[in-house]
This record gives sequence, C-alpha cells and structure tokens, in this order.
Amino acid sequence: MIERYLANENFPAMMVRLLREQRNDVIHAAETFVGAPDERILHTAVEQDRVLLTLDRDFGELVFHRRKTPAPGIVLFRMGQMSPDGMLSFLQTFFEPQPPLRGFFTVASPGHFRQVPLGKQQE
Repeated sequence: MIERYLANENFPAMMVRLLREQRNDVIHAAETFVGAPDERILHTAVEQDRVLLTLDRDFGELVFHRRKTPAPGIVLFRMGQMSPDGMLSFLQTFFEPQPPLRGFFTVASPGHFRQVPLGKQQE
C-alpha cells in the first residue's frame, strides 16, 4: 500500500529514499522545512494528510499534553545508540509488513511496538 509520509528532520535520509523507491509520497523536513518548529511540522502533516515519522518525543507532548490536533498517524522511533546500519536495518524491517499507522500514535524500537489510538484534539 502506498502511503503519504512527512519525515521529520531527524529521520534518516536513506530511509526516506527507500520509502520513495517503494512509491510512497514522502516529504522530508530536512529538505523542505529546515529548522521549522515541531508545531509547524505537525500542522503540515495534518494539512497534507500525512503520517508523521520522527525520532523526536516532543510530538507526544504536543498531541497528548498540549492537545494539538494530531497528524493522521504519528510514529515515534526510539533507536537508542544504534549504528546507522543497524538503524536502517530496523526501519526496513519495521516498514516491510506495512503496519497500520493511520489513527495511531506508534512507538517503535527494536523488540518493542506499541500503539495508542489518536483522537481528534482541539488546538
């Protein structure tokens, strides 16, 4: 299934390329929104109906504590101190089965996968 993603600046560029090669529509903030605040990234994901991919925990704070409107799906990757090759391998393994991401705040790390349903928050 082809998906629409907005990859945060900290999301690996190599994985953005691989997702694009799989015919997904991916905007990488490192290419188009350099230095943009998290609220702008979140707002853009909402406006453009994109699943947000990030390594930044601040998006959980924005959605669950500050009650900002969530993106159609948010995936927080927790990688710890993984090597670039290890990170790429994990991300490829994560995306391979095409897990349902829309409607969820997903936290993914090696050996761990958790999803919380996203409700519509009020800004």
